[in-house]
Amino acid sequence: MENQPEIEKLLKKLKREKKYIALSLHPGIGNSTIQREGNRMFINEGRNGTFEDVQESFYDDMVVKFDSRCRR
Repeated sequence: MENQPEIEKLLKKLKREKKYIALSLHPGIGNSTIQREGNRMFINEGRNGTFEDVQESFYDDMVVKFDSRCRR
């Protein structure tokens, strides 16, 4: 959604700085399961950022590109 460029910019910065990156996706407030849209994304358990209204497909792309736990 509109916060995608902001999220990707932050993740690129963390990666350049060789910081550990652990992404997690949580249901939006009021939901109990992950949806295609409207989820919450945490970077390092929220210590480096929490974002609302995240699409599941965008999150999946960011995991492949940036998550330290994902083998490339």
